[in-house]
Amino acid sequence: MEQEYYNAKEAMEILKKPSGSFYRDVREGKIPSVGKRPNMRFPKEAIDALAEVELEDEEPGLNFSVSTIAESWAKKELNRPYETEDTVPFKTVLEWRKRNNDITMNARRGKKVIGWTTFLPLDEEIAMDLVYSRIREKDIPPQAVKRWSQPQLSVYIPVIEVVPSGNIKQDKIIGAYLLTRTIKWAITLMIQYDIKNWYAVGTTPEGQAILDALGFTLLISQDEGKRKGYILENTAEHVKLITRLVEKQKALPGGKRNEQQQ
Repeated sequence: MEQEYYNAKEAMEILKKPSGSFYRDVREGKIPSVGKRPNMRFPKEAIDALAEVELEDEEPGLNFSVSTIAESWAKKELNRPYETEDTVPFKTVLEWRKRNNDITMNARRGKKVIGWTTFLPLDEEIAMDLVYSRIREKDIPPQAVKRWSQPQLSVYIPVIEVVPSGNIKQDKIIGAYLLTRTIKWAITLMIQYDIKNWYAVGTTPEGQAILDALGFTLLISQDEGKRKGYILENTAEHVKLITRLVEKQKALPGGKRNEQQQ
């Protein structure tokens, strides 16, 4: 079977390397190649594997931290083509953040946002209304969003989302990174604060598979299974389960846009 190759420009983009360091690594034997410049080619299997290993090692430049208001607006602009009547207005997002600024975490490579996760600490009644489709996210009143330090919280997960790069393999790797960081964030919150239960709605097969893998229990299936509401009780057993899943992040589905998206 004929070997498939990338050209130099494609390989640089996948490995996220500028020309100088890229060709230095080629000369040092760190990047497999065939032929000589300017007709040098790079085996696809080898380049894809190198990109995956570098990301799994969490190269400098990858980070997971609190989203800024500017980044929230950029996300709004990015998702504008996908907006529906249920899309949360930006003003509402700002009102939520005024109540609790630490509800959204972004995954970044350098300064570029590559994904995000939002956790909304709410009253149990509001979370259940969302799961059972009695209200939508845009209907969550600002005063319903709690501070993490308040007692008896129920956390609703509106979104775990990867910004598509056009490279499916790379998106899956970023998806695994985002999920791992999201799970670690959730564990930290469970240790520090009084969280009763976690709730989420899966509206895609990928999102539903992630929630199933994380140990969420199905509460309701609507629209012939297209929309499913879940609960995860905050127990020691589930914390141990999620911790094990962190160690096995590659076993989790991931990488596609709207992995867990309403």
